Amino acid sequence: MAQLVKIALASLLVGLAPVLAQTDPLASGAFVEFGGPHDLLASDLMGADLYVSPTPVTLARVDELPPEWEQVARIGDLVIGSDGAIVGILADIGGFLGIGARRVMVAMPALTIVERAGTDAVFVVLNATRGQLETAPEYIPYMGEVGVGEPVGRVGSVDAVAGFGRVETAAITVDDLRNAEVYDRHNVRVADIKDVELANDGRMVAALIDVGGFLGIIGTRTVAIPIEQLVIHRSTDLTEVRVYLAITEEELLSLPPRED
Repeated sequence: MAQLVKIALASLLVGLAPVLAQTDPLASGAFVEFGGPHDLLASDLMGADLYVSPTPVTLARVDELPPEWEQVARIGDLVIGSDGAIVGILADIGGFLGIGARRVMVAMPALTIVERAGTDAVFVVLNATRGQLETAPEYIPYMGEVGVGEPVGRVGSVDAVAGFGRVETAAITVDDLRNAEVYDRHNVRVADIKDVELANDGRMVAALIDVGGFLGIIGTRTVAIPIEQLVIHRSTDLTEVRVYLAITEEELLSLPPRED
């Protein structure tokens, strides 16, 4: 009888083995103890220098950076697909001191990851020119639909607010911009537009914003942001205008005051 019980238990365990393998992380290989020789962490890529090279890059490791490589940006973020694979990298391209920069996504298959011999440094290289990268389309992640089907967009790292859509400067008047709320790249309201500077021919040249000071009055100074560096959003009911900057509040405060 005991022998029959042992045989029955053995048969039961054999039958349960696939089930146990599915539910036991150890048996299913959910945990990895040792890293591979070419494994990278996300932190290795975040902040890594992005280079462009006019010629295709086939090297996996270099002793010195080739002179034809040109450093154009640093990787600011990674785009991860639903399957967990890295789809591409995000980098802020162009602009001055972050103003006017556009966030561009470069797909991973177009990039070559290169290590520098004898160091932990990792470089990411794109076979392109600076000009080609600077004219690349701005990255707009899918974040649902708003209004009449216009995709919700992104300004630098700022998510556009549902119910608003981006509009061109030509569709905006001076009155629309006066007192419009100003948001930095982190989607934080940092100021309002005090006034708009006009050229002799009536064109809008710059938005004038009071920054710093105490209670918005004492010690404030006016900075001018060129109109072309504003990203303007209007509510779908046309009652509100918001302006987004591709810089942080700290960077806005560090700008030189407008000279009359």
